[in-house]
Amino acid sequence: MSQLLAELCAGLEAQALEAQAEAQTRECEVASARADAVARVLTGESAPAELQAVYTFRYDEILADSKLVDIIYSIEPDHRQSLARGLSHHSHTLQEYWWFIQIITPITRLPQELLYEILLITIDDMSHSPSALMRVCKLWCSLVSGIWASLKLGTTTPKDVVTNKLERNQRFLDVAVDTEFDRGDFTPSEGAYDAIFAAMQGISRWRSFVVETFPAQADLSEHLVDRRLQRCSNAVLSRLKTFKIKSACEMSPLLDRLSHILGTSASEELTTIEINSPNVISLLAPTYPSIFNSIKSLSLDARGLHNAVDFLPHLHQLEELTASHLSLPVYHKDVNIPIVHTLRHLTLRAVSIQWMGDRTFYTLESCTLLFPLHQHLFPPLSTTLPNCEHFVFQGYPLDLFDGVSARKLIKLSVTSPNSDKLRGNRQLVRFSSHGLRESRLAPRILRIGIEAMTQAWIQALALMSNLEELVIECAQPSSLGVKVLQSLVVRPVHANDMDSTATPGGWSPPVCPSLKRFGLRYRRWLRPSEHFDLVPGIIPVVWSRQLSTLSLQSFRIWRGDQKDPLELIQESGINVTGLDCPDHGWRDLTSAVETLELLRGRGSHCVRNKIAMT
Repeated sequence: MSQLLAELCAGLEAQALEAQAEAQTRECEVASARADAVARVLTGESAPAELQAVYTFRYDEILADSKLVDIIYSIEPDHRQSLARGLSHHSHTLQEYWWFIQIITPITRLPQELLYEILLITIDDMSHSPSALMRVCKLWCSLVSGIWASLKLGTTTPKDVVTNKLERNQRFLDVAVDTEFDRGDFTPSEGAYDAIFAAMQGISRWRSFVVETFPAQADLSEHLVDRRLQRCSNAVLSRLKTFKIKSACEMSPLLDRLSHILGTSASEELTTIEINSPNVISLLAPTYPSIFNSIKSLSLDARGLHNAVDFLPHLHQLEELTASHLSLPVYHKDVNIPIVHTLRHLTLRAVSIQWMGDRTFYTLESCTLLFPLHQHLFPPLSTTLPNCEHFVFQGYPLDLFDGVSARKLIKLSVTSPNSDKLRGNRQLVRFSSHGLRESRLAPRILRIGIEAMTQAWIQALALMSNLEELVIECAQPSSLGVKVLQSLVVRPVHANDMDSTATPGGWSPPVCPSLKRFGLRYRRWLRPSEHFDLVPGIIPVVWSRQLSTLSLQSFRIWRGDQKDPLELIQESGINVTGLDCPDHGWRDLTSAVETLELLRGRGSHCVRNKIAMT
C-alpha cells in the first residue's frame, strides 16, 4: 500500500512540475497549483496559504490522466478503508480529506440518483432499522430520510408528527405502537390516538408493525373506528415484512380491523411474526392461515388459550419456530408438515410434541423442548434429527430419548425436575442405556441434572464413553456422593482399589475415557452448618488422570447463584480455595494423595505442594 501511495504521489508531483514548466497563462498556473496541492495532501503537507484560494478539484481532471487512473484503481477495495483512516491524520482540512475519500471510495462519486436506488434496495432487504446508514454523512442522512422513517405512536402523540413524516417519506415506514408509555392518568378523549389513525393513511408503506400495548375496546368504540377509517377502505399491507404483538392485547374494533387487513392483504414479503396475545392467535390462525405460508421466523405465546391451534401444515418456509403454552391438534403421520424440510431452530415450552413422532427433520440444527404437554398420553417419539447439533430437554419423564436419533449431536442438556431419587434412578439408567449406549445420541458435551443415587450415577457414567465435557447439576452439595467421583479415577491395571500396588502394565481405561472438562453445578451452595465433603474425591480424579494419558483440562464448580465458576485446575496445581472442607476431609485427602503417589512410585510431597488450601 505504501508503494502505491508513493507512486501516486510521484505521479502527481510529476504532473505538477510539468504543468509549471509549460505554464504560459494564469489558467496553467492554477492547474499547477491544484496538482501541487494534491501532492501535498497525500504527503501530509499543507498547501501554501497563497494556494488555498485556488484549492478546488474536480474528479474529471484526475480521470483525464490515464496513469493516475491506473494508480487509483490499483488500490484493493479491502485496503481502502484502512488507507482512508490512516491519511485522515495527515489532512489539514476537511476539504482535503473529503477530496481524497472521493478518489479511493467509488461510492462517494456516484450520482445521487444512483446512490438513492442503491440505498433503497439495501433498506428494503434489511430486517432491522437502517438508522446506522444515516450516520455516514449528511447526504446519506438526507437520502435515507426520504426512503425510510420510524413512527412511535402513543396515546397523545400529535397527529402533525405523523403527517410531516408521511409527506417527506415515500417508501418504507417502521411503525411501533405503545399507548401506555405516555398515557399516565390521561383519560382518552375525542382527540386521543389521532396519530395511529394518521399513520394508517400510509399503511401501504408499512415495513414493520410492532405493538407493545394497544388501545383497549373501551378506549375506541366500533362506531368511532369505522368513522376514522373511512379513508382506509382499500388499505393493504403488501410491503409488511415484520408483524409483532408483544403483549396480551384484548381484542378491540381497531385491532380486529388491522388483523383483517393483515390477513387479506399480506404478501410473501411477510417473513417474521411474533404474537404474544392468545386473542390474536385464535383469530389469525383459523381465519387467515395463508399469512403463515411465507413466514421464516415465528414466535407464539398462547398462554391462556385452551383451544388447539392448527397451523403447522401452513408453514411452508419456516426456519425458526418458538412457541409457548400452545395447544396443538393430534397430527397423524400421514399429514404433510412442510417444516420437516425447512426448520433450523425449534424452541417449545409447554407445547405438545406428538406431531414430531415418525418424522425426520432434515435441516434442524438446534432443538429445545421444555416441559412438553401430554407426553405421557403418547408412545415414545420415533424422531430422526440427522443434522441436529444442540438438543435441550427439560421435563419428566425422559422416555422421549427412547426413540430420538441425533448422531451428529455436539451438545446435549437434560434436566428432570423430579426430586424423588428412586424415580431419578430409573430415569437416569434408562436415559443412558437407551440413548447413549446405543449411539443414537453421542454428544461430546453433556449437561445433566437428575436427582439419583450413587449406583445409578456410576452405571450411567460407564456408558458415557464419547463425552469430552460433562457438567452434573445438583440440587445441593450433598446430592452427589464421593463414590461417584471415585469411579472417574484412573487405576493401574489389575488394581482393585486405591491400596493396590501399581504394575508395569500401566493404567486401565476408566469410565469416560475421553473426558477433558468436568463440572459440578449446585443450585444451592453450603449453608452455615454444612461442609463440602467431595474434595478427597476430587483430588484423586485430577491427579490420576494427569499421571496417565487422560488428563483433565478443567474441573469447575458452580456455587449456587454465583455467576462465575470456581476453576480447580491451575497451572501451579490444584486450587481448592473457596471450598469449605472439614478437618477430617483434609486427613482423608492426605491419605488419598499419598496412596495415589505410591501407585506411581512418587513421594506424596510433590503432590501436596501443588494443592492450594486455605
